[in-house]
Amino acid sequence: MAKPEIPTIYKRKYGDHDDVSFSDLRAAYETAAGMVADHGDKYLPLFERLDQAMQERQHQESIKARALEVAKRKAQQQKNKRRQHSF
Repeated sequence: MAKPEIPTIYKRKYGDHDDVSFSDLRAAYETAAGMVADHGDKYLPLFERLDQAMQERQHQESIKARALEVAKRKAQQQKNKRRQHSF
């Protein structure tokens, strides 16, 4: 006999190894800030963890943007060198 399906109360949007989108992270961060404002210090650890995650994500995005800019400049330099040698 087939096992009856258990109704889903909550379905996770992300798996254990998925990256949370920046917009979802920001929404959680803002929600946690509101919880601290409305319900007090007991929610500070949650806000602190989300604050850390926001800072880490912003740092990663900044590093990534710089790396892409360096790669773009390097590709442009190589393209210019090839043009100079073809004449």
